[in-house]
Amino acid sequence: MKKWIFTTLFLVMLTLFLAKNKNSDIMQSSNLTVTSGELKHLDLYSPEMNETIKVDVWTPDGYNKGVKYPVIYMHDGQNLFDANSTWNHQAWEIDSVMGKLLDADSIKPAIVVGVYSVDTTRLSDLMPEKPLKYLTTDSVKTFIDSYMCKGLYRADEYLAFIVNTLRPIINENYSTDTTMQATSIMGSSMGGLISIYGMCEYPQIFGSAGCLSTHWSGAINRNEDFPGAMRRYLIESLPRTGEHRLYMDCGDKTIDSVYIPYFHAMNALADSLGYKGDRLMTPFFPGHAHEERAWASRVAEPLKFLLKK
Repeated sequence: MKKWIFTTLFLVMLTLFLAKNKNSDIMQSSNLTVTSGELKHLDLYSPEMNETIKVDVWTPDGYNKGVKYPVIYMHDGQNLFDANSTWNHQAWEIDSVMGKLLDADSIKPAIVVGVYSVDTTRLSDLMPEKPLKYLTTDSVKTFIDSYMCKGLYRADEYLAFIVNTLRPIINENYSTDTTMQATSIMGSSMGGLISIYGMCEYPQIFGSAGCLSTHWSGAINRNEDFPGAMRRYLIESLPRTGEHRLYMDCGDKTIDSVYIPYFHAMNALADSLGYKGDRLMTPFFPGHAHEERAWASRVAEPLKFLLKK
């Protein structure tokens, strides 16, 4: 009996050790070029998604372990820092923009965590799942058959990875302000959609969301059911604590032109749900297309909103 107990305890401890050390020694120097701050790279195993996710972590110049830093979690991390490494030779230039804002004393110093996406699963990972309950059976089938990657929805697993696996490791390895008010989530297009969804699903974690050129139409085939479903979901789920903050913007060129009526409707909805004053920012950018070059040219605005001094 004692031998059985000892063996069981040993196996439990071994399992916990292996799980912990599967993500140990993961901080690596990045091979990307940044103009300010320091960039580290992680190859992080996600038990929620059962695969390894690439992550970049940017810290500002003068990073000091004695200071607690706000954290912004961003999607499509491969497009954030170095245009020489991206498929279209464009990037958000987060390092450059953050550096200029910090030099001008316009924002709080912060850590930026960029979670890479993968072309083959990106739509499945960033498409909000809960709003689908408001769609008809035929609409759901259309999404699964013609839009989702291999018929899979993984947004809930993706967010669980950020919250339950990635965030604890960031908090363990960096000096972070772990409060809800200091933790943001931000992205563009589908990344904007998953950001507002993430704040709704984890209101105790994310105090603000930055949503640029949000893909409100929800499907390449512009299925009109999804904006209505997302609206009903937000009415039910958008946090009403009086503390959460929301940034939403839109351009009017290329695919952004499709979003304009939804953009205005969602802005009005947020306002009607209590997001007013300094809790809501909804700028419109004429002439801006749906691309990293445009987001880089205006990302200072959401950064100043999310990292307000």
